[in-house]
Amino acid sequence: QYLQSWANCRASQQAHQDSLPFEASVLAFPMLSRTVRGSERYLNASCKATGFNVTSLQKSRPSRPHLSAPIQDCIIGLSALSQHHFASARPLPFASRHATLVKSSAVEAAPEVYTVAHQLKSSGEPASALGVTLHHDGTGEASFRLWSPHAASVSLLLKAQSVEVPLDRQGDFWTARLTAGALVQRTAYKVVITTHDGRRLERRDPYAHATDYDSEWCYVDDPASFNWSPWTLRPFDEYMIYEMHVGSFTPEGTFAAAAAKLDHIASLGFTSIQLMPLAEFSDAWGYNPRQLLSIHGRYGSPEDLRRLVDRAHQLGLSVIIDVVLHHGAVDGNALWEYDGWGPDWNGGIYHEGAPDTEWGRGFAFWKREVRDMAVAACAMYLQDYHCDGLRFDSANDLPRDMVQELTWRLREQFPGRLLSAEVTPENPMAVQELGFDSVWVHSGYFDIIQQHRALGRGHHGGGDWAAGWDLPRLRTVMVLHYGFSAPTQCIKYLLGSHDQVGCRKGGAWYKDYDMIGGRHRFAVDQFGGGRTDPHATASARLWYTANVAAAGLLMMFMGTEFAQGGWWDIDEHHSLQWDNAADDLGKRMMAAVTAANHLRLEHGALRKGWANILHEDRPNGVVAFERVCEGEPRIVTVINAGRGSWQKGEYGVWVGGGSFEEVFSSQDERFGGWEGVKSN
Repeated sequence: QYLQSWANCRASQQAHQDSLPFEASVLAFPMLSRTVRGSERYLNASCKATGFNVTSLQKSRPSRPHLSAPIQDCIIGLSALSQHHFASARPLPFASRHATLVKSSAVEAAPEVYTVAHQLKSSGEPASALGVTLHHDGTGEASFRLWSPHAASVSLLLKAQSVEVPLDRQGDFWTARLTAGALVQRTAYKVVITTHDGRRLERRDPYAHATDYDSEWCYVDDPASFNWSPWTLRPFDEYMIYEMHVGSFTPEGTFAAAAAKLDHIASLGFTSIQLMPLAEFSDAWGYNPRQLLSIHGRYGSPEDLRRLVDRAHQLGLSVIIDVVLHHGAVDGNALWEYDGWGPDWNGGIYHEGAPDTEWGRGFAFWKREVRDMAVAACAMYLQDYHCDGLRFDSANDLPRDMVQELTWRLREQFPGRLLSAEVTPENPMAVQELGFDSVWVHSGYFDIIQQHRALGRGHHGGGDWAAGWDLPRLRTVMVLHYGFSAPTQCIKYLLGSHDQVGCRKGGAWYKDYDMIGGRHRFAVDQFGGGRTDPHATASARLWYTANVAAAGLLMMFMGTEFAQGGWWDIDEHHSLQWDNAADDLGKRMMAAVTAANHLRLEHGALRKGWANILHEDRPNGVVAFERVCEGEPRIVTVINAGRGSWQKGEYGVWVGGGSFEEVFSSQDERFGGWEGVKSN
């Protein structure tokens, strides 16, 4: 899977004096971007399978229009063995299991020269925090501290000054306090590690907040320099979440462009935004982090992210960040074999002893230093960016004791922040024993669409579907799942999250989605023929209303608010299509979403009340439930999920007495419903 393309070329016998007659080939690998550390096992495996010997490794950036940009980063020269040697083909050894990078003569540049600058080291005591610490004590000095247990020596390179500052060893750490002005906001710096076998490795600061995507340069960030607007935390029951991907929310794909569009979200009545992962990543959506504390530079700077958060708070929007801790990136992992040590492909100090996942190698959470880094990555968003909560991706793939320590430390330091998790399948133990405030609930989405596809088109088909809707499965969509004790402990997204709406296969079929048709799609496509199908849009309005009325926190993925169709991805044709917000279909859907959201804010019973089922009619697909909360008006919701229509008062629903008035109908004409007809 790593072999992307190869082009035949001829090479001189002199360049490969130890080779048999051969035909030289060039292989392009999308390996750990710009470096090859950590990729030798894939290279060797491919060579052994195809009968190639590794003879050189070159890093060059010539123009190759037939290769994608990531592939251009690494070009590996291989020599073919003759046919009768294929069986005994083996890769040539690497010095200390480390691939050497060689500049191509076509792009040869003058070597960078740095002067050793002992004079920049202050006599003051360095800070104990890892990474860069700016001392706001009037001295203007700064400290740097690094964990590198296998290094022979470590220095800090400062780009603007062209100096190299040696660090002092303190056990497994290296540190120095620098004089005033050496490290200030936006100073470019990187680490140089010298190994015991004489290799000189340029590395990033694992705790850097800003990095250059295509190199090891890091940039100093000063969170204390930002002037924040007044801001208070929101009660958990008021969270109504709009999930968004910064890179495809606007055509520009930046923090600044997203901040300029936040008024759209606030106008819909949402009270919170959840940003998909922001740590620098090498994939399309953000779920393969290259390192944990550096913000993805293509979105903007740390200051740009702070401006986005500040703007959100000005509009009354809380901010949740999606964090990925259970694995590192396969491509471009800045922490792989960090200080040059990594026998038997264990990944080095940050990955040693960790399991391989289907997405990449896990982190060595059995080490205190690695756990502290994960906690720091989470605390950074809550402290340095003033965010209101975190969502932990695939939390069930993290060690149990690690999660308990993580949530406990974050609660101690940041009380009142929402800590939510993706746990599959959803499990109340994540709240009761692991310390999360809330858990994503996937099952409601699948239960609804699975039955909607079977019954909503009018074909009962026999078997399990002969009697109509499986209402026992739908009860937990409206009420709390077994084991949860409060509505705020569940996050429900009945119209889909990025997982259900997004597709990286060009709209292709997925086996694990076979029960709902096998495809990832926006709601209007799952419920019928897309945004121009009135039955599909009516169903989308119905189930969003049910989401608003159900027990649990609600969430909607971007684009759903104006009935976007197809699937979501980051390309221009499947990113957020703002034109949909301007047409009549989009405006009516947004009107329904806005009215439903305001209804939830207005009625405390919909946010905090207990849910009870009042009525079930399986053949007709009608269910009614109530939300009750002391001191608040009782709210009764009646859902007609079938195709039946009763317009003359001939259908009754038992509600236990009381006097009621209609406060919302998903089939209101202003939302796109049919005039006077209470049916979808």
